[in-house]
Amino acid sequence: MHRDTLRMLIRAHQVEIFRYMRYLGADAALAEDLVQDTFVAAFSSPRPPDVDDVGGRAAWLRAIGRNLFLNACRRRRTGPVEVNSERIKQAESVWASQLLRGGDGFDTVEALRKCLARLTAKHRGILDMRYEQGRSRAEMARRCGMTGNGVKTLLRRIRAALADCIQRRLATENRR
Repeated sequence: MHRDTLRMLIRAHQVEIFRYMRYLGADAALAEDLVQDTFVAAFSSPRPPDVDDVGGRAAWLRAIGRNLFLNACRRRRTGPVEVNSERIKQAESVWASQLLRGGDGFDTVEALRKCLARLTAKHRGILDMRYEQGRSRAEMARRCGMTGNGVKTLLRRIRAALADCIQRRLATENRR
């Protein structure tokens, strides 16, 4: 593979491969390492897919990344719930149908951004405490004057509302 082709692959697929690694269960640091390793492996591959086959290229890169992720899990003797080919096929199917939906997935990310912008300050603060700051439910409960179960329920409701908002936005976009 030529270096210019590799640069093009990285620009076109880096974010998608990172999101896929996170979807499979890699933490952020491992996902970053796996993305780099995926492109190193792609660069040294004797038979890369046709440059014009965008879908084939993306699937090929996800397969490389998935194999690297599974190898990392084996080395660490940890893993997602269970590693078997049926679950991997199911994850790939969900990834393609629910997140990419025949595109590159950026429409889903854009819908999420718009839905997050519509949250109340309280709900955005709860999400920030949990996902940006990594605070525990107990700590969040103390800060917000709630119970741990109250925080758990609120997080569940916020996530459900976001999922519903994203689905509605994507459905609206598909009708256009």
